[in-house]
Amino acid sequence: MDIDKFRKKLTAYSNNQANETENALIEAWYNSYKDKEQQDLSETEKQRIRNAIYAKAKPPVIVKTAIFRLPVFRIAASLLLFAGLSFTFYRWRTLILGENQTVYNTIRTSTNGLKQINLPDSSVVWLNAASIIQVPAEFKGHLREIKLIEGEAFFDVKRDPQHPFVVHTGKLNVQVLGTSFNVRSYQKLNNIQVSVATGKVGVVKGGKCLAMLLPGRQLSYAIVTGQYRQQNVNANVAQSWKTGYTTLSQASFQELAVVINNIFGLSLKPGNSHVNSYLFSLRIQHNLPANQVLKVIGQIHNTHFRKEGKEVILY
Repeated sequence: MDIDKFRKKLTAYSNNQANETENALIEAWYNSYKDKEQQDLSETEKQRIRNAIYAKAKPPVIVKTAIFRLPVFRIAASLLLFAGLSFTFYRWRTLILGENQTVYNTIRTSTNGLKQINLPDSSVVWLNAASIIQVPAEFKGHLREIKLIEGEAFFDVKRDPQHPFVVHTGKLNVQVLGTSFNVRSYQKLNNIQVSVATGKVGVVKGGKCLAMLLPGRQLSYAIVTGQYRQQNVNANVAQSWKTGYTTLSQASFQELAVVINNIFGLSLKPGNSHVNSYLFSLRIQHNLPANQVLKVIGQIHNTHFRKEGKEVILY
């Protein structure tokens, strides 16, 4: 996209006239500089920005126009080389002076543990077992930002077009205005899944919008290769873990092992290479005894299991 078109999209964004796709692209660009800005600033540049900000805070009779404006124009000229946005200066100010820093609370769940979290904007999050999420004590600024560090969560987001809701997880940002969706991001699975129940959900990576998902659609992103695909899913099935059962459809042994660990706290191991390649389709009720569920799993491929403490060997 050339700079003129980008400026027009920014103007529409600033005037609240951009559509949701354009909003997602602008916010994706904005977030993509979050880490880079901190790395690119030299100590000299940081001091220059501090001086400019402090100068602006002094009485006009003391500050000379030339002292304040010249560094700002230089900064603006540098930013125009990237995309012509002024959001970065605000980020620098927050980074250097520590203004408007958001304080996050870390919430964890253990195996077979679920939690419901009420957010400051009245949105609600359900956190699955063996998960870690960081939520703010209060939302500040233009974005409502959440960090899903590990695991799975279902979000029921209160609509607020003026303050997009963003979930940061792994290499992806999931952005909505007000909708409900499920995000699964267990590190052991090496993939991230975003499933939409209601509304529209944007999935962004590194400034690129991968998809705008509608209800009943799911995006799967492979962390190692960076490849992704979309498919139709049953939205109720994707979030069924909230109500006490998990449905697997052609799931890998690795995915089955994560589910068994989440529900029963057992470590499922393959006894041979054949087991590791099997696919599993079944519905697991969380309140059933572990041995009963393991017997059902064994019947799928005519396998056996033996327990060694908290380990279960399938062979």
